[in-house]
Amino acid sequence: MTIAVLGGTGAEGLGISARLAVAGEDVIIGSRDPRRARDAAATLAAEHPGVRVRGAVNCDAAAAAGFVVLAVPFAGVDELLDTCASALDGKVVLDVVNPLRVVRGLFQAVQVAEGSVAAHVRARAPAARVVSGLKHESAASLRDVARRLTGDVLLCGDDEAAKSIVMDLVRRMRDLRPLDAGGLAVAPLLDQVTALLLNLNRRHRVETSLRIVGL
Repeated sequence: MTIAVLGGTGAEGLGISARLAVAGEDVIIGSRDPRRARDAAATLAAEHPGVRVRGAVNCDAAAAAGFVVLAVPFAGVDELLDTCASALDGKVVLDVVNPLRVVRGLFQAVQVAEGSVAAHVRARAPAARVVSGLKHESAASLRDVARRLTGDVLLCGDDEAAKSIVMDLVRRMRDLRPLDAGGLAVAPLLDQVTALLLNLNRRHRVETSLRIVGL
C-alpha cells in the first residue's frame, strides 16, 4: 500500500513516515515545499537503506497514495484542504493532528467548530473515509525506530471498514496496539488526552504514553 504522510517533514510526520517505511510500506512524504519533501525522504533513505520512500508536494502525494496520513499543523489544515480536498475522495484518511495551544504554561485542546479536526476534515472532504488517532505517541519516540514503543493507539471513526484498515496498519508498526475507541464523536476526547500527556511531560520532564488495562 502506498501511504502519503501530508506534513511529513514535521517532527510527528517524519516519525510516522520512518515507522511505516521501516515496516515495509511505500511512503510518500508530503510538504508544501517539494525540496523539503525530497530532503526528508533522502534522510530516511540514508538512515534506513532499502526503505521505499520519496517526497512530493502534499496534493501530489495524496493523489498518488491509497492511504493518507494528515500530519500538518492544526493551523495549516484549512490551507491544505483548500487545495487538496478532492485528492482525499474515497481514501482512508488518518487524522493525527492535535489542535492544541499553551495558556499560562499549560497545554489545552483548542475547540474546533465541528467538534474535532477529523469531523472538520470530513465536512470539507465528505468523500474521505476519516479516522482519528495515533495522537499519543511522542514524535521523538516514533522517529527513533530502534526504541520500543509502549503505548496503545486509540482510534475512532464512523467508517468501520476504514477503522479496520488503520488498525491493521498500526499493527505493522512494531510494539503498538490499536484499540477501537468508538465513533468520531470520541475524537475531541483524544485531543484532551494529548494535552494531559504533554502537561505531565512538562511537569515531570519525561515522555509519557498511554496504556489501557483491562482490554
